[in-house]
Amino acid sequence: MAKKVKLSNEAVQKADTILAHHGYASLDEMVESLIAREFDAIQSGEGNREEMADKLSGLGYIS
Repeated sequence: MAKKVKLSNEAVQKADTILAHHGYASLDEMVESLIAREFDAIQSGEGNREEMADKLSGLGYIS
């Protein structure tokens, strides 16, 4: 399922920097990697805002 996404010039410049830094072969590869990583984080419970807030509160960073 190929979809096209319009990016601002600023987003394209940032993407190019990320591509070069991390060695992705293409923007498509980078986007797929980022989506997979975020999906895995959601599935594993990482990134749960309530859980993160509880952890930070327990450490005294937020009240």
